Amino acid sequence: MKKVIIILALVALVIVPVAAKGIAAVGLELGQPTGVTFRYDMDGKWNGYATVAFRFGSEHAAIAAAVGGEYKVTDFKIDKAQFNVNVGIQSGAYIGVGNNSGHVTIPVLATGSVSFDWTWKNVGDFTAYIRLGAGVAIGVGSDGAGAGFAWGGALGCVYHL
Repeated sequence: MKKVIIILALVALVIVPVAAKGIAAVGLELGQPTGVTFRYDMDGKWNGYATVAFRFGSEHAAIAAAVGGEYKVTDFKIDKAQFNVNVGIQSGAYIGVGNNSGHVTIPVLATGSVSFDWTWKNVGDFTAYIRLGAGVAIGVGSDGAGAGFAWGGALGCVYHL
């Protein structure tokens, strides 16, 4: 377990400063994967994101990472609140640790999300979202390789820098 924490710390020391140059927002994401997420605004319609996480479980512990992009398709209003509807693609990797060491799963998902932007008092601007996706996953481990159906979902909130 100590090795995993050291590896995560070293990866974070390399990735975060490099990625920070273009980061538009940072926050937390709960779901698959659960972790810290970084959002990049590319233009008015496109944005990208990267999530780094550690998945806990007695037999299924893993280091997880996901990257994706979304395109704003439309928006709608409920009373005065405006929501954005996005479509995109997400990929990543789950690398097993502990009892699951040596197993790697790579999912590729088509995603859809709904997001809501708001300003909270004088603190700053936030975006909350729910993202769902479905696709395929390829797994490789000591028991061989395989492919199958994959799904994912996340509820998140980011603070705009």
